[in-house]
Amino acid sequence: MRQLIIIFTIIACLCSCGTALAQRRINPVTPPPATAGTKKDTKPAEVDKSRLAEMRDAQGNVVLVDTVTGQEYVDTTALNKVVGNVYPLLHAVTVAADIWDPAMRLLGQHYGGIGFWAELSLHNRFNPVVEFGLSSADISPDGFNYTFKSPMAPYFKIGCGYNIFYNSNPDYQLTFGLRYGFTPYKWSIAGETNGGYWPAQPIDIPSQSASAGYYEIVAGIKVKIFKNISLGWQVKFHSLLHETKNTIGEPMYIPGFGKRGTPVSGGFSIMYTLPLNKNTAPKVNTSDEGNNVAAPQ
Repeated sequence: MRQLIIIFTIIACLCSCGTALAQRRINPVTPPPATAGTKKDTKPAEVDKSRLAEMRDAQGNVVLVDTVTGQEYVDTTALNKVVGNVYPLLHAVTVAADIWDPAMRLLGQHYGGIGFWAELSLHNRFNPVVEFGLSSADISPDGFNYTFKSPMAPYFKIGCGYNIFYNSNPDYQLTFGLRYGFTPYKWSIAGETNGGYWPAQPIDIPSQSASAGYYEIVAGIKVKIFKNISLGWQVKFHSLLHETKNTIGEPMYIPGFGKRGTPVSGGFSIMYTLPLNKNTAPKVNTSDEGNNVAAPQ
């Protein structure tokens, strides 16, 4: 019995050794050559990070240099973390003309004027803006026999906008802003009341002096079309803050604000932008492997 146990033990050991030898033959150290029709691995070898040294280029940007091959790389972990503002403080000045109301008057609108505004771009992020315009009205409401008139009067606006894409291309912007507007103006009404059951009665409200202040919430888009010239579209939500009280009644139209009871208006501007500084942000080319190779200077 003891001899049988010894024999079985020897057989088990030989089987274990044979299995181990078979596994070593399945995983050779040198892989066999690629056969015809097999796709070759074109993935470049990974960079040996132990050979990389930090250096600065002519613009002061930090780059990683392979000390053996001389190849330059950009630290992608640092590149993707944009801290602060890419563009300088005094970035650009834009002057523009808002031609929305003139265009609407050509289509039959009986009120409005033209506005001119200028803004200063700070870091391509904050845009303080001032606006000056002239506006008038000559409105005869449908179904009534009187006319509301407001002679040409000035209006003024001041405010600030915020560019959502402040670290992107400044030629294309999406901005939101707040403005305060003020206007001194005059208005009058002449004509007659509707007849109806009673005979029509003449109505004559002589020129009334008034002033009004209001705020606007503005959303705008800027798109460059040619060199320094851009087009801009604005949507404005506005509401009165204060105005002159009058026992006769409330004026139908307020310069720079629009018709009473209409909280939303639009704007379309032609802009000219004068850069004050050039963008100094580094430009890089990205490779498929995630390593950014510095662009040639």
